Amino acid sequence: MYSYSPLQGRRHIRLLRLLPDWNEDAPLRSQLFEYPMTELGDGPHMYEALSYVWGSPERPYTLHIDQQSLAITANLHEVLLRLRNKMIERIIWIDAVCIDQTNMEERGEQIQHMAEIYSKASRVIVWLGEAADESHRALKQIRMSADQEQQKSLLTEEDRQAILSIVQRPWFRRIWVAHPLRIKQQFEKLGLLTILLRFFKRLLPLNILS
Repeated sequence: MYSYSPLQGRRHIRLLRLLPDWNEDAPLRSQLFEYPMTELGDGPHMYEALSYVWGSPERPYTLHIDQQSLAITANLHEVLLRLRNKMIERIIWIDAVCIDQTNMEERGEQIQHMAEIYSKASRVIVWLGEAADESHRALKQIRMSADQEQQKSLLTEEDRQAILSIVQRPWFRRIWVAHPLRIKQQFEKLGLLTILLRFFKRLLPLNILS
């Protein structure tokens, strides 16, 4: 079990350095380091922030951090395998890893910084899950319809079903239901979310998410 070192300041966070590996099946290896929030100026900073659904804690996988190990969910393991580069390390903020989840005081303080952490990231990565047959079609149609002043009558039934399969994924349920007040702060610069909101407003019936 990974043993966290206490953060050195109330406005400090941890970042994960995901180490590269040419072998796609190699164990996930990484490092955790402390980063002061006071370094977060007006512009974006050189780390990425991950937004995903944790998934079930049953049958956990192992993330190697320095010389220790941390149990992570299968969903996060899947994401990190996809994100790992063959040659270049990636710096990522992940709530399940960068926050000591056993320390309730730290969790409370870190949650207060989440909006800033997301907004200052160079990129926010949203993991909706593995692609299915309809995924590419749905995202393509969403982008086309949001960028163009199309009428909803142009959407075929197949288009609607493909889009519905996307927005019914757990990530959307978590965002729309669990965090309605924080969504704008955390994801205001996330292009996909802007496109989706515009798309829903223009083209989809109000009951499509019901």
